[in-house]
Amino acid sequence: MNLKQLATMSALMLVGSQSAFAALITPDVIFGSGNDNGSFTVTKFDSGGIIELGLRAKLRYNDAGNPENTFNWDGVDTYTFLPTAGTPANRSVFNYEWSINTQDRNASIETLIDSGAYARIEYDIDPSILTNFVSYDPFDFDAYYGTNATGNGGGTYDNTGTPVSGATVAQNSVNYGFLPGAPLEQGIYDVRLSAFNSSGQQLGSTAIRINSVPEPSILALMGLGLAGLSVARYRKQKA
Repeated sequence: MNLKQLATMSALMLVGSQSAFAALITPDVIFGSGNDNGSFTVTKFDSGGIIELGLRAKLRYNDAGNPENTFNWDGVDTYTFLPTAGTPANRSVFNYEWSINTQDRNASIETLIDSGAYARIEYDIDPSILTNFVSYDPFDFDAYYGTNATGNGGGTYDNTGTPVSGATVAQNSVNYGFLPGAPLEQGIYDVRLSAFNSSGQQLGSTAIRINSVPEPSILALMGLGLAGLSVARYRKQKA
């Protein structure tokens, strides 16, 4: 068993309990209402000032079909959710939630984008332990915007694809059911959030893994993944 598989198996043991760890984002969760801060996988990097990237996954549909501040985080980068009776047919049981903060960069998000910088979210459409990413620019869609002075749930919503003027914080909560081509079946999915400069150089990145697989099924997914690796290796050798 490799480290990737071991991490997956360990994360499944966390179902039904929340981790004692809680990585916070700055300034707080500014989208919606009733959303707690914490349990984010966070990275910070210096690009003429600190930029903070955060990702987490959260239970979107409990058995009653309601959201909860339940993260089932392993304290590193993995979040685990099993299907619930309240999950609609066209939605996943979880949402992933992202945050970008450029406050200490002394520049608004709009200014950085105008300079040619950009962000990318990559979401995995392969339910096995393998990955197949589709990417998009989060600023091309809807988001909640604010600054370090914005309080919990106090972000300004915008769906024009242009960041709110002066905003240094952008966040949103995304269900797999909103994403083109994203599977809704049980699986193991990876999500990455990255920032790039105007030359296309990656400045920083954070990534999470989301498990929505009952423990007896994970061995089958591992088998599919290993089979895929074997086929790819065979094709490479044949070529």
